[in-house]
Amino acid sequence: MRPIGWPRALALLGCVVVLGIPTATGQTATLILPFRTVGVSDTTATVTRDLLAGELESRGVSILERGEALTLPSGLQGCDEIECATALARERRAAQVVFGSLSRLGEKIIVRVRALRVGDSAPYYNDQLSALTEEDLDTVMRRIAEGIAAGRANSDRATVESVTREEEQTPRRHAGRSGIGLRAGFLFPDGDSYGGERLTSLRLAYKFEGRNFLIESTALLGFAWGGGSVEWMPLDIFAARIFGVGDVSGYLGGGLGVRSVHVERDVPCEGYCPPEMPCDYGCSREEGATALSADVGGGLIAFRTYSYQIFVDLRYHYVFESFDKVGGKGAHGIVLSFGTSH
Repeated sequence: MRPIGWPRALALLGCVVVLGIPTATGQTATLILPFRTVGVSDTTATVTRDLLAGELESRGVSILERGEALTLPSGLQGCDEIECATALARERRAAQVVFGSLSRLGEKIIVRVRALRVGDSAPYYNDQLSALTEEDLDTVMRRIAEGIAAGRANSDRATVESVTREEEQTPRRHAGRSGIGLRAGFLFPDGDSYGGERLTSLRLAYKFEGRNFLIESTALLGFAWGGGSVEWMPLDIFAARIFGVGDVSGYLGGGLGVRSVHVERDVPCEGYCPPEMPCDYGCSREEGATALSADVGGGLIAFRTYSYQIFVDLRYHYVFESFDKVGGKGAHGIVLSFGTSH
């Protein structure tokens, strides 16, 4: 046998190495299928696919030749199911496949994209994003490419370059609803607190309502009075969890506040009693204090889907002060109130 010279041996070795290196058409590449389209033009779909391919390539992902798209199903017949996507990827010996759909809803385009490794039964990436205009598809494709290249399950993390126009707008439920309302009712003392007299309660409340929570606050404009007792609310904050999403929903929560309380009551007289005032008649004593307060309770909200709402509220109210000068009975009791909010 004739020996092979060094030049021919090196050339043969080079061919073997070159043929053995994976390329963009080998089993390390990603196949991007044409999007299945509903109400979106073929031109928009083609440009969108090219944008996604370019964004993935810029992040180091190998892409099969884009000419492959000419022989792949597109438009309404485009592949957006796992079975056909896997079959097409196997035919072209791709390592993974990216597929999805573009659907127009008014001016908005709904983009659904999945990425699947050949051999897996479920996609490792699955997400749905919205483009408010066709021009916004550029940002959406960048966002999707970031998620796929990073191996994330979706595109829940944005960068400064991939915040979509829809995310820049305030979501309707995140915005919540705020308003001002009047609450009126009665404070029923617990035992002999507040001098044993029932108080009338009136306050102006600011309310912020989310889907399943409620925050209500009163600043300066809250009063309760009755007998010789007066209570003023410099600040009160109450937070509650709302149960249900219907027009009538219940809530349960608690709050803290600052109360300035003045209590006046009759106590037994001490020392010498003049004939005109028997000792069992009693002497008037009074005491004032500013202290921390706490509330726990709940209630009902009616007409949640309207701009005008009705509240019924029941709380247990406690002021952290004993009021020893007037018998040490403290200031605590049950508050029943009702009111409106706009």
